Amino acid sequence: MNNFDKLNEVIKYIENNLTDEISIEKICQILCVNEYTLYRIFNFITGISLTEYIRNRRLSMAGLELINSNIKIIDLSLKYGYDSPISFSRAFKKFHGIKPSEVKQNSKYLKNFPPYTFANNIANNIKLDFKIRKENNLNFYTVSKKCNIQDIKVVAPDFWKKLKSNNSYTEIFNDTTYGIIEYDELFPNPKTAKYHIASKKYFVNSSKFIIPESTWAIFNVEKVNGEAMSNLSFYVYKNWIPYSGYNIRNIPEIEVYYKDHTEWWLPIEKSHNL
Repeated sequence: MNNFDKLNEVIKYIENNLTDEISIEKICQILCVNEYTLYRIFNFITGISLTEYIRNRRLSMAGLELINSNIKIIDLSLKYGYDSPISFSRAFKKFHGIKPSEVKQNSKYLKNFPPYTFANNIANNIKLDFKIRKENNLNFYTVSKKCNIQDIKVVAPDFWKKLKSNNSYTEIFNDTTYGIIEYDELFPNPKTAKYHIASKKYFVNSSKFIIPESTWAIFNVEKVNGEAMSNLSFYVYKNWIPYSGYNIRNIPEIEVYYKDHTEWWLPIEKSHNL
């Protein structure tokens, strides 16, 4: 059984219920996590939100059924969970680029969005050193940059490079520094994040930033670069969280840059789904 077994079970459940109600609670039970953690894991692993994935699968299947049967649009819309033919037609056109009423009279292509499959094709021998620690409120001074979530891998390194080249910020790099990722509040599908560069001491143009009391899973990062941090976080979301007995808390996560090593702090809480 590979390390994607639980995600494959989620996909199987979704496929079996595309024309029925899909229970988020059931999916949470499969992964042994809460709703917030479910959405974070799915988005992080696939690059697409769970909501969008389900919508795309339904619209893809609706297109095939429209071509291969004489089903009425009103029945098709109800079958795939839409409240009205109007909302279904709007979503169908956005996805396929054509109205459902025009499918059989038009030679345009329809889009196919196949179900995801997860294979154990990612190296699983990453050395994972971690500890669990409870901390009171953490007080920082930060400067920040807002960006789309998918761009953070590019924005964050550029932000660090820019500050390090500015003599006004030299003092903060003589001590432990922090990168803080703060997601927006558009749960379950956050679109943007703020990336903060932080210090425990006040520095020029910085603002006070407080992260509330939490328990943290603290992971040691073997190499200090963006790719290593990304690989570690991917591995944790894939292999550690679904089996750990913890959920992810909806508060910022922290990168800690010491002089001799780096850590990634993930805010967690005990899961009640085990």
